[in-house]
Amino acid sequence: MTSQAVRDKVADLVRQDLEERLGDKLALDPILVFDRVDHDDEDYLHIIVIYDGDRKHLDPDTTLGLVRRITPQLLELGVPWPPGRSFVEKSEWIEDNIPRYHDPDWPN
Repeated sequence: MTSQAVRDKVADLVRQDLEERLGDKLALDPILVFDRVDHDDEDYLHIIVIYDGDRKHLDPDTTLGLVRRITPQLLELGVPWPPGRSFVEKSEWIEDNIPRYHDPDWPN
């Protein structure tokens, strides 16, 4: 499992990268990072970016390239590889979902 300090650093890296690319086109709040376990019982981090604004600004280079751009920093932090990532529109995010993400075995 990854420490809260490392998860916070990952969230900061994601925010910095996306704010550099997007400027003020989208509000990014919150950026959540959770420990997960895949179907092979391997640990990984899942990054969830909650955004508010027009989805058209989330082009494939921005979303798909996110992990590639921050890979050196992730490796320095010892983050299990590769992290997953999701982008969820704020209007579709339900705060009540957060507790289930704290269970590394969900949805397995």
